[in-house]
Amino acid sequence: MHGSMEWKESDELLQQAAKLTVILDGVVRDFCDRHMVSGECAWQLIQGLSDIRLEDIRNESTSE
Repeated sequence: MHGSMEWKESDELLQQAAKLTVILDGVVRDFCDRHMVSGECAWQLIQGLSDIRLEDIRNESTSE
């Protein structure tokens, strides 16, 4: 039973990742078109912003 629960959670996580990827791809495409920015640059910005956001979230959870 335990193994099937992990599989279900893993499958749900993959589905969520796929949905988020579709959304992010659209946002990045729109951003690049509007601001004449390369896709590589936009994804690098997202990577840096993600690192900063994760650090903020981790700091918030340790200060509570």
